[in-house]
Amino acid sequence: MHAILALDERARADLILLLERAAVFGDGTVRLLADGEVALLTTPLTAASGLLDSGPTVLVARASRMRGPARFDGVVALPALRDALQQGADVEVPDAVARPAWAAVSPPRGGWSHTGDVAAETVRSLAAQAAADVEAALPRSPGEAVRRRAERAVWARVVDPSGLTAGQAAALVAMRFLGDGPVRVTQSGGWTRSAARAGEVLAR
Repeated sequence: MHAILALDERARADLILLLERAAVFGDGTVRLLADGEVALLTTPLTAASGLLDSGPTVLVARASRMRGPARFDGVVALPALRDALQQGADVEVPDAVARPAWAAVSPPRGGWSHTGDVAAETVRSLAAQAAADVEAALPRSPGEAVRRRAERAVWARVVDPSGLTAGQAAALVAMRFLGDGPVRVTQSGGWTRSAARAGEVLAR
């Protein structure tokens, strides 16, 4: 199979919107993974920088059906991927020789246990509270590094009995993944997955 991300127009438009929203945070990289007709795109809201970083990793994820089967696992620059999709081009996914720390560890493929459902309005309230907690922790005129530290401290908190974290709630709202139905929360191997109508957010 070819290492080509080839999408129909609807899937292309959906990914462009996702990438435009994701461009305001994270490290500007995207992992593309496929072995069949579905491609999984993941990009970080925030991520641990290595083994000594105890902060949270929060990944935005979206699955897209491709026009044909493909096999790849690579990391690409978010702006370049967005531009290629906007131009209507298929994307050749390079083999990842070097990849950021967040992309080096994959969530488990199986063993996920359902830990609860969280109403969409509850998720929105939790995201608003997380934003307020970040602002309350900041000094006057904080720099970007100070804001990032405050966000990571707040986003690591578990805010619901299901295991949902503040970072997941913030990402679900920021990425406009929520619909009218509840968010389904599952856990496996130290990871928590929150799945909503338009995408999912993984945290560890």
